[in-house]
Amino acid sequence: MFTNQDFEIFNDQTLAGRMRLIKTVIDPKFEQLAPTIITSLQTPGKPAFYAHVAKHLRRFKNPPVDTWVAFSQNKRSYKAWPHFELGLWPDRLFIYFDILDECKPAVQARMRLTDLAPLLTALPADYVISNNHGVPSTQPATPAHIMQAIQKFDQYKHSELVVGRAVLAGDPLFEDADMLNRLIITTFKQLLPIYQPVMAAVSAEREP
Repeated sequence: MFTNQDFEIFNDQTLAGRMRLIKTVIDPKFEQLAPTIITSLQTPGKPAFYAHVAKHLRRFKNPPVDTWVAFSQNKRSYKAWPHFELGLWPDRLFIYFDILDECKPAVQARMRLTDLAPLLTALPADYVISNNHGVPSTQPATPAHIMQAIQKFDQYKHSELVVGRAVLAGDPLFEDADMLNRLIITTFKQLLPIYQPVMAAVSAEREP
Protein backbone atom coordinates (compact mmCIF):
# COMPACT_ATOMS: atom_id res chain seq x y z
CA MET A 1 0.00 0.00 0.00
CA PHE A 2 1.51 3.37 0.96
CA THR A 3 5.30 3.48 0.93
CA ASN A 4 8.04 6.02 1.46
CA GLN A 5 8.44 6.19 -2.32
CA ASP A 6 4.95 7.69 -2.60
CA PHE A 7 6.25 10.97 -1.21
CA GLU A 8 8.51 11.28 -4.25
CA ILE A 9 5.54 12.44 -6.32
CA PHE A 10 5.99 15.85 -4.71
CA ASN A 11 9.48 16.13 -6.20
CA ASP A 12 7.90 16.80 -9.60
CA GLN A 13 7.47 20.58 -9.69
CA THR A 14 5.25 20.69 -12.77
CA LEU A 15 1.46 20.65 -12.68
CA ALA A 16 1.13 18.05 -15.42
CA GLY A 17 3.83 15.81 -13.99
CA ARG A 18 2.57 15.82 -10.42
CA MET A 19 -1.03 15.35 -11.51
CA ARG A 20 0.00 12.36 -13.62
CA LEU A 21 1.76 10.82 -10.61
CA ILE A 22 -1.18 11.50 -8.30
CA LYS A 23 -3.58 9.82 -10.73
CA THR A 24 -1.38 6.82 -11.50
CA VAL A 25 0.42 6.21 -8.18
CA ILE A 26 -1.68 7.61 -5.31
CA ASP A 27 -5.32 7.60 -6.45
CA PRO A 28 -5.36 3.83 -7.12
CA LYS A 29 -4.21 3.27 -3.54
CA PHE A 30 -6.99 5.51 -2.22
CA GLU A 31 -9.53 3.63 -4.34
CA GLN A 32 -8.21 0.25 -3.22
CA LEU A 33 -8.41 1.08 0.50
CA ALA A 34 -11.66 3.09 0.36
CA PRO A 35 -14.11 0.14 0.59
CA THR A 36 -12.39 -1.15 3.74
CA ILE A 37 -12.47 2.30 5.32
CA ILE A 38 -16.14 2.74 4.44
CA THR A 39 -16.98 -0.62 6.00
CA SER A 40 -15.17 0.37 9.19
CA LEU A 41 -17.10 3.65 9.42
CA GLN A 42 -20.54 2.30 8.55
CA THR A 43 -23.09 2.01 11.34
CA PRO A 44 -26.16 -0.22 10.82
CA GLY A 45 -29.26 1.82 10.06
CA LYS A 46 -27.31 5.01 9.36
CA PRO A 47 -26.71 6.70 5.97
CA ALA A 48 -23.94 5.28 3.84
CA PHE A 49 -20.47 6.77 3.53
CA TYR A 50 -19.01 7.71 0.15
CA ALA A 51 -15.41 8.16 -0.95
CA HIS A 52 -14.42 11.41 -2.69
CA VAL A 53 -10.96 11.28 -4.27
CA ALA A 54 -9.53 14.78 -4.72
CA LYS A 55 -9.57 15.85 -8.38
CA HIS A 56 -7.70 19.17 -8.04
CA LEU A 57 -9.88 20.63 -10.78
CA ARG A 58 -9.05 24.23 -9.90
CA ARG A 59 -5.34 23.73 -10.47
CA PHE A 60 -4.25 25.58 -13.61
CA LYS A 61 -0.65 26.53 -12.85
CA ASN A 62 0.82 25.33 -9.55
CA PRO A 63 0.86 21.61 -8.71
CA PRO A 64 -1.18 20.36 -5.71
CA VAL A 65 0.69 20.67 -2.41
CA ASP A 66 -1.18 17.67 -1.00
CA THR A 67 -3.70 15.08 -2.11
CA TRP A 68 -6.39 13.05 -0.35
CA VAL A 69 -9.54 10.99 -0.33
CA ALA A 70 -12.44 12.20 1.83
CA PHE A 71 -15.25 10.14 3.34
CA SER A 72 -18.65 11.77 3.78
CA GLN A 73 -22.26 10.71 4.22
CA ASN A 74 -23.14 13.01 1.36
CA LYS A 75 -22.89 11.31 -2.04
CA ARG A 76 -22.17 14.49 -3.99
CA SER A 77 -19.76 16.44 -1.79
CA TYR A 78 -17.89 16.53 1.49
CA LYS A 79 -16.50 20.00 2.31
CA ALA A 80 -19.81 21.31 3.65
CA TRP A 81 -20.19 18.24 5.86
CA PRO A 82 -18.17 16.81 8.73
CA HIS A 83 -15.93 14.24 7.11
CA PHE A 84 -12.82 12.09 7.32
CA GLU A 85 -9.69 12.42 5.19
CA LEU A 86 -6.78 10.18 4.32
CA GLY A 87 -4.03 11.90 2.40
CA LEU A 88 -0.44 12.88 1.81
CA TRP A 89 1.56 16.02 2.38
CA PRO A 90 5.18 15.96 1.16
CA ASP A 91 6.34 14.98 4.65
CA ARG A 92 3.48 12.93 6.12
CA LEU A 93 0.46 10.73 5.65
CA PHE A 94 -2.58 12.09 7.50
CA ILE A 95 -5.70 10.39 8.90
CA TYR A 96 -8.09 13.13 10.03
CA PHE A 97 -11.59 14.16 11.00
CA ASP A 98 -12.38 17.62 9.64
CA ILE A 99 -14.85 20.43 10.24
CA LEU A 100 -14.06 22.93 7.48
CA ASP A 101 -15.24 26.50 6.85
CA GLU A 102 -18.07 25.31 4.65
CA CYS A 103 -19.45 23.16 7.48
CA LYS A 104 -18.74 25.47 10.39
CA PRO A 105 -21.99 27.54 10.49
CA ALA A 106 -24.18 24.44 10.67
CA VAL A 107 -22.09 23.01 13.52
CA GLN A 108 -22.11 26.24 15.51
CA ALA A 109 -25.86 26.64 15.07
CA ARG A 110 -26.65 23.36 16.79
CA MET A 111 -23.88 22.47 19.23
CA ARG A 112 -21.12 23.72 21.48
CA LEU A 113 -17.80 22.29 20.49
CA THR A 114 -16.81 22.25 24.17
CA ASP A 115 -19.19 19.28 24.45
CA LEU A 116 -16.66 17.34 22.41
CA ALA A 117 -13.78 18.14 24.77
CA PRO A 118 -14.12 14.92 26.83
CA LEU A 119 -14.10 12.82 23.65
CA LEU A 120 -11.12 14.69 22.24
CA THR A 121 -9.08 14.46 25.43
CA ALA A 122 -9.75 10.70 25.56
CA LEU A 123 -7.93 10.15 22.26
CA PRO A 124 -4.55 8.35 22.34
CA ALA A 125 -1.46 10.41 23.10
CA ASP A 126 -0.12 10.35 19.54
CA TYR A 127 -3.06 12.29 18.08
CA VAL A 128 -2.64 15.80 16.68
CA ILE A 129 -4.95 18.79 16.30
CA SER A 130 -5.07 21.88 14.09
CA ASN A 131 -7.29 24.81 13.12
CA ASN A 132 -6.26 24.84 9.45
CA HIS A 133 -6.59 21.92 7.05
CA GLY A 134 -4.60 23.83 4.42
CA VAL A 135 -1.21 23.54 6.14
CA PRO A 136 0.65 20.42 7.28
CA SER A 137 1.68 21.71 10.71
CA THR A 138 -0.24 20.49 13.76
CA GLN A 139 0.05 20.38 17.54
CA PRO A 140 -0.10 17.37 19.86
CA ALA A 141 -3.69 16.83 20.98
CA THR A 142 -2.98 17.53 24.64
CA PRO A 143 -5.82 18.83 26.83
CA ALA A 144 -4.36 22.35 26.66
CA HIS A 145 -4.02 22.32 22.87
CA ILE A 146 -7.50 20.83 22.48
CA MET A 147 -9.07 23.67 24.47
CA GLN A 148 -7.04 26.23 22.52
CA ALA A 149 -8.22 24.73 19.24
CA ILE A 150 -11.85 24.69 20.38
CA GLN A 151 -11.68 28.30 21.54
CA LYS A 152 -10.05 29.40 18.29
CA PHE A 153 -12.70 27.54 16.30
CA ASP A 154 -15.42 29.41 18.19
CA GLN A 155 -13.80 32.84 18.09
CA TYR A 156 -12.35 33.17 14.59
CA LYS A 157 -14.46 33.04 11.44
CA HIS A 158 -12.09 31.01 9.28
CA SER A 159 -10.77 28.73 12.00
CA GLU A 160 -11.43 25.05 11.33
CA LEU A 161 -11.06 21.89 13.39
CA VAL A 162 -8.82 19.05 12.28
CA VAL A 163 -7.92 16.11 14.51
CA GLY A 164 -6.35 12.72 13.93
CA ARG A 165 -3.04 10.99 13.36
CA ALA A 166 -0.10 11.76 11.09
CA VAL A 167 2.64 9.33 10.08
CA LEU A 168 5.81 11.13 9.05
CA ALA A 169 7.71 10.14 5.92
CA GLY A 170 10.48 7.72 6.79
CA ASP A 171 8.49 6.01 9.55
CA PRO A 172 9.09 2.22 9.64
CA LEU A 173 5.32 1.75 9.29
CA PHE A 174 5.69 2.42 5.57
CA GLU A 175 7.66 -0.83 5.36
CA ASP A 176 4.75 -2.85 6.81
CA ALA A 177 1.59 -2.40 4.74
CA ASP A 178 -0.63 -4.50 7.02
CA MET A 179 0.38 -2.60 10.14
CA LEU A 180 -0.07 0.79 8.45
CA ASN A 181 -3.49 -0.19 7.12
CA ARG A 182 -4.54 -1.34 10.59
CA LEU A 183 -3.44 2.00 12.02
CA ILE A 184 -5.49 3.86 9.40
CA ILE A 185 -8.63 1.84 10.13
CA THR A 186 -8.14 2.02 13.91
CA THR A 187 -7.72 5.79 13.72
CA PHE A 188 -10.94 6.29 11.78
CA LYS A 189 -12.81 4.06 14.23
CA GLN A 190 -11.43 6.06 17.17
CA LEU A 191 -12.54 9.30 15.50
CA LEU A 192 -16.06 8.03 14.78
CA PRO A 193 -17.46 8.90 18.26
CA ILE A 194 -16.40 12.51 17.61
CA TYR A 195 -17.86 12.56 14.11
CA GLN A 196 -21.26 11.18 15.15
CA PRO A 197 -22.55 14.05 17.38
CA VAL A 198 -21.19 16.63 14.92
CA MET A 199 -22.96 14.94 12.02
CA ALA A 200 -26.16 14.69 14.05
CA ALA A 201 -26.03 18.44 14.73
CA VAL A 202 -25.43 19.29 11.08
CA SER A 203 -28.24 16.98 9.94
CA ALA A 204 -30.66 18.56 12.41
CA GLU A 205 -29.71 22.05 11.24
CA ARG A 206 -30.36 21.17 7.61
CA GLU A 207 -33.68 19.41 8.09
CA PRO A 208 -36.51 21.18 6.21
